[in-house]
Order: sequence, then structure tokens, then C-alpha cells
Amino acid sequence: MNVVAISTLMVPNYLMKSLIISGLIVAIVLANVNLLFKVSAETGQGKDVFKVIVTLFDITNSTKDIVTLVNVNDQTKIKLFNAENPGGQSPDKVSYALTFPNLTVNDGDPYTVCTVKVDTFKLDCIKGKNSPLNRPEFVDIDTAKGSSEVKGEASKG
Repeated sequence: MNVVAISTLMVPNYLMKSLIISGLIVAIVLANVNLLFKVSAETGQGKDVFKVIVTLFDITNSTKDIVTLVNVNDQTKIKLFNAENPGGQSPDKVSYALTFPNLTVNDGDPYTVCTVKVDTFKLDCIKGKNSPLNRPEFVDIDTAKGSSEVKGEASKG
């Protein structure tokens, strides 16, 4: 081989290195451009309202009135299950959607759902956290057992 050709190959090619690095930077930026538009809170305006859907199930003829409370960011909404007039989808369950308009709820903000049976006045509470997904939070409450379950990003508490 020619000595000139070998020495040319050994000389660092700064233009090629800068093009490769620039290409990688552009690829990373384009791959993550959707992160720039991610909303990290529910603003409470328009359709972007924090909503908790509470489902009471295992309701029987002996179930008395049940008060459901949902608290987030020091605001509380209350719903009463009237045993004489349940208004549910099926004979053994009822669902309520509690919304918090004009309230900004960030991802990971805690909320609490409590139920109180009027015959025992026993307070049964669970805690959850607002999920980063743009959807309502779902909480299922078994009225017969008194246990509660949160579906999604929330945890029992």
C-alpha cells in the first residue's frame, strides 16, 4: 500500500465525527418531541377535569344508606346512596362520577375516598394518587365486606 493512502486514513476526520454526533442529537430530539407537549396536570378547565368514578357493589336488600366522600387538594365532594331509591345500573351495584372542575390536580397528587354506612357509622377510607394517564380514577368498594379496591395508579391506605 501507498504510504500517503495510509497516512490519509489515519488522519482524524472531524467533519465525519461532527456529522454523526449531529445526526444522533437530531434523532434523539425527534424521538422525544412528544414529551414537550405532555400535560402534567388536569387543569380543571374544559374536558381536562379531575374525575373519580366510585362503584359500590354487593348491594343487597339489607344494605342501608351509604355516604361516599372524595377529597382531593382540600376539596371534598359527597354522594349519598339511598337504599330506597338506588338508581344503579344493576340490582347489586351503583356508580358515581365525582368531578372537580376548576381545580388543578397534578400527576401523583393524592386523593382519598371514604364511605360511611349510616347503620354503623364506620368510616372506611382508601388513598390513591392521580395517574399520569388522561382518564378518570376508578375506585371499587365492596359494601358487604367493607373492603375497598382502587384500580389504576392508586394504592390502598
